[in-house]
Amino acid sequence: MKKYFFLPVLFFSLACTSNLEEDSYQDKLTVESVIEEGEFARVYLLNSIPFKGVIDSLEVIKSIETKAKVVLSNGEVSEILTLKKDESYFPFFYYRSNVIKGDLNKSYNLSINVRNKEFTSKTDVPQAPHVVDVEFIEAQYEGEVFPDFRDVKLTMQNSNIENLYFKFFIKNEAKKSFSNANPFIINTEIIDSNTFSVIIRHFKDTEGDGKEEFLEVGTKVDLKIVAITKEQYEFWKSVKGDQTTILGSSSFSSNAKSNISNNAFGYWSGENAVTFNLEVM
Repeated sequence: MKKYFFLPVLFFSLACTSNLEEDSYQDKLTVESVIEEGEFARVYLLNSIPFKGVIDSLEVIKSIETKAKVVLSNGEVSEILTLKKDESYFPFFYYRSNVIKGDLNKSYNLSINVRNKEFTSKTDVPQAPHVVDVEFIEAQYEGEVFPDFRDVKLTMQNSNIENLYFKFFIKNEAKKSFSNANPFIINTEIIDSNTFSVIIRHFKDTEGDGKEEFLEVGTKVDLKIVAITKEQYEFWKSVKGDQTTILGSSSFSSNAKSNISNNAFGYWSGENAVTFNLEVM
């Protein structure tokens, strides 16, 4: 199964579609770009296309930006990222660094040049999540208890009582791809204790009919916790990423928060992840 990133193709708000020329859409760039600790940077680029009532699969594929010049710098070294292909993802093509990897002690400047426009941003790599304890509790949903199912209770450390930002993914061990957990994103902005708890209640099955699944006793699941930057958190929050697995509409795009210049849609963010393989008990 192919993994889709946050937006298969970016459209402008449908309310103003009829008033814009097709060429103007090509100036809207969608960016999902991350650099993880110890990993090479990855930059996924899409161009927006006009919505004409029917989504043409060829147009969607053509929306992948493959002619950009992407430059990454850590203050000491700069490099031009190279175009790579991975058919297990969409977009199939992405830009990757080959020298620079994520480091907690450095900041990273990103420059994207395409169609005589430059899009710039800066980010840092956050500390990895520190999970103190993982336990299973009896699942509850809308006031009903499910004895054969569990929720996951995470106790996480916030020793410096600082603002931290996280996103959560979960999948059955037998599945190939992660789904957004519930909650998808959280922050510690109003938490003033050294530890805090997060309850992962259930997750959506994006491979089937969209029904919400629970964690059945005896199954094995992978739980991925990703520390992200405030800028990425604010992007997801602004497009209701805490409620949506794949964003299929962009009527909200004009209100989305982005840390990329020149009116790009998306984010450039450091990340740091830990993954747990758990047997539901």
